[in-house]
Amino acid sequence: MQEYQYSAKFYDPLLAPFIRPIRHRIITVVKRYRYQSILDVCCGTGDQLKLLKAHGFDGEGIDISDAMLSVAEKGDKADCKHQDATEMQYKDASFDLTMTAFALHEKNHISARKIIEEMVRVTDENGDILIVDYELSKKTSALSKKLIYLIEWIAGGEHYQNFKDYIDRGGLPALLSGISLTEVKRYYFGQHGIVLLLLRKQKS
Repeated sequence: MQEYQYSAKFYDPLLAPFIRPIRHRIITVVKRYRYQSILDVCCGTGDQLKLLKAHGFDGEGIDISDAMLSVAEKGDKADCKHQDATEMQYKDASFDLTMTAFALHEKNHISARKIIEEMVRVTDENGDILIVDYELSKKTSALSKKLIYLIEWIAGGEHYQNFKDYIDRGGLPALLSGISLTEVKRYYFGQHGIVLLLLRKQKS
């Protein structure tokens, strides 16, 4: 994705203070359920994978942005591969946990839905799917809504248009509609502007 060609190296320094509580909540979830195989879909700079590694958990990631993957290779290198998340090169039921954070809202509806379907496919029976993304509702503070829209507006272009479409369609519930997943847990961040959903794959 060319939109991250120039921003990838600034992504973590700029957003880390805001995302850090979410990153650490994910660590708490992983520790609780002791997942043995983890895939981070649209892993970006690999920051979550590096944090997992620091806590003793191995995981791998995929992303389509060469710029993001270049950052992931720096420092404590994350195991990230160049793959299209809508057509993953993994066998069915390959992972105990498949996760993605802040990736779905920036894709068009068809692509975002396909990513979720692929995440379900590569997740083991009774395995879990973890999704972090925006959820705007009556509970979301006015300040949080303004900040979220500002961030997405700054991203601009197709990214912003996809974000608005994601919100207009109803966010994650619309993307997850009809997919056989059972909610295990949810956590809110950013004054109810961001949700972390832990979902369990149902037996077919």
